[in-house]
Amino acid sequence: MFISTHIQCWRAMVYLLYDLILFVASLFLVPYAFIKGLPYGNSLKGVCQRLGFYSGFDLQALCGKQVFWVHAASVGEVRASFPLIKALKDKFPESRIVLSGMTFTGQQVACEAADVDLVVFSPFDLSLVVKRSFRLIQPDVVIIIETEIWPNFIRIAEENSIPLVLANGRISKKSFPRYLSIKSLVKPLLEKISAFAMQDATCARRIKALGAPPELVQVTGNMKFDLPVSMPGTVAILDDQVKKKLLAGKFVWVAGSIRSGEAEILLQCHKQLISRGIPSFPIFAPRHPGCCISVAELLKKEDIPFALRSSLGKEKKGGEEVQILLVDTVGELTKFYALADVIFVGGSLVPVGGHNLLEPAQQGKPVLFGSHISNFKEISRLLLACGGGIKVGSGDELVSCLVELYRNEQLCDQMGQAGLTLIRENVGATEKTLSSICRILESKK
Repeated sequence: MFISTHIQCWRAMVYLLYDLILFVASLFLVPYAFIKGLPYGNSLKGVCQRLGFYSGFDLQALCGKQVFWVHAASVGEVRASFPLIKALKDKFPESRIVLSGMTFTGQQVACEAADVDLVVFSPFDLSLVVKRSFRLIQPDVVIIIETEIWPNFIRIAEENSIPLVLANGRISKKSFPRYLSIKSLVKPLLEKISAFAMQDATCARRIKALGAPPELVQVTGNMKFDLPVSMPGTVAILDDQVKKKLLAGKFVWVAGSIRSGEAEILLQCHKQLISRGIPSFPIFAPRHPGCCISVAELLKKEDIPFALRSSLGKEKKGGEEVQILLVDTVGELTKFYALADVIFVGGSLVPVGGHNLLEPAQQGKPVLFGSHISNFKEISRLLLACGGGIKVGSGDELVSCLVELYRNEQLCDQMGQAGLTLIRENVGATEKTLSSICRILESKK
């Protein structure tokens, strides 16, 4: 009894200290969030929602309805939630779906989801803010996408008897040691979650090692396999005139989600392809639109004629022929993937851990990526095994692969079909996750 009381007091002190630290941090984070939102035109709304204030008009749609609150971090997690959101709406057509995200780009993508009734910014993890958010939204179930372990959010949901589901759960190789070092703090939080739908056996093993109850952990697969596919030729991202002017007769390769330090490598790849007589036309899509400025400066410094996606169709006639398209918009990457002959996934030539490999595979195109792919280790293994992807260790290796694929159209087709076959063979994660949610709802009755 004494030990139990001692532990409860210790945890209460930890939460109090956590709140105090967050309160001090919020004095800087709130102004930062306001300034960060200025280019997106929703600064004030973003700050208000992060503090748990929502308009009465928005909340009216939730009154008296069954509410599913889906919480995602950024663009990747938001997109991963789409199949589950659709499945929830199909299963519970009278329900209301609230989708929250942490980033402004994530918010933009969230607004694309047809089945979402309310898109909000995630609340700051201060006790008072989280309590207010739960009181106003009144969710029946909270679904956390991938790995968003916010102490107050999880604790207060459990205190209000709101079931929590970790969907498309992932514990990366990089984050696992960090979580393990604070297992005494993480374990009590994981014990408050009702179900863990993990992407693969490795992630399931890691979440158990951190303290998740083994009987609640299930390997459901990756819901990104269930995302609808926009096949090449069906997406009108560029009008015919612009497409003909830029891409006709060119070897188009898209470098998606590129990170700091990669643009220099990729630009050298382009130069080497040109020197070999290959009509290279790369489309560079930085992971964050703000990074376009530094990439644009690099291209200007190297005297490479380029066009910004946002400026297409507005250029003056004449001038040098554009060699590179720089994507400075949000939410269009998969559409540009559909235009490519070959796709390279960024964040993998530098030690970032890589980005989503399934989106390019869904387009039926060869998928190339670097050796730093720890965030998508299992998917990269599957792509390599089926012949849908190639791992490159350097810029020179990337050039060699691009040259081979340019010269071998049959190999391109074979790799693209292998990726599509992999997608078809691994669908079903959404249905398994939905079943877990339904079981939880049944147990509440």
